[in-house]
Amino acid sequence: MVQKVSNFKTAAAYAEAWLGAAKDMNAEDAVFEEVKALKSGISEIAAVWNSMASPIESTTDKLKVIAGLQKKVHLSDITAQTLKLVAENNRLKLMPLITEEFVRLYYQDKGITEVFAESAVELADEQKAKLEKIMTQKLKTPVVINYAVKPEVLGGLAVKFGSYQVDDTVKSKLMELEKLLTKEN
Repeated sequence: MVQKVSNFKTAAAYAEAWLGAAKDMNAEDAVFEEVKALKSGISEIAAVWNSMASPIESTTDKLKVIAGLQKKVHLSDITAQTLKLVAENNRLKLMPLITEEFVRLYYQDKGITEVFAESAVELADEQKAKLEKIMTQKLKTPVVINYAVKPEVLGGLAVKFGSYQVDDTVKSKLMELEKLLTKEN
């Protein structure tokens, strides 16, 4: 547990410094887009990323990969320097946490509420627009909704934001029914 808290604090410090550097250069929106792409890329190629983040890999090799990445996808100097610093300090394994915290800090700075919605099937565009409108009105802030399709919810919708959760899924209703039935016996 201590290690996880320490990792989170370390990741938060990198994310805060990264966002601060981007804001100093008036480039936070562009860097935010890079961070989202990195976050997505890291999760899509987790095995490759974990290999590069391994302490067995030399820092020199890691820096070469980052330099190549900077040229290939045209990373900003801010992002490239952050990645180099993270690599030099042997913290590349924390990049998923760092990027997640960067996104959270960016949204907080912009006054945006991040919402997570789970459904059994992909929501139609009209449903997404309606949910966004409702959440914006209820929260009185702009929202960004992250959708996830999870067949195990069976039907309905689960919505999470901040420390709140609204779970109107068939799965949760069946679980409540099961608790009720087992309590009576």
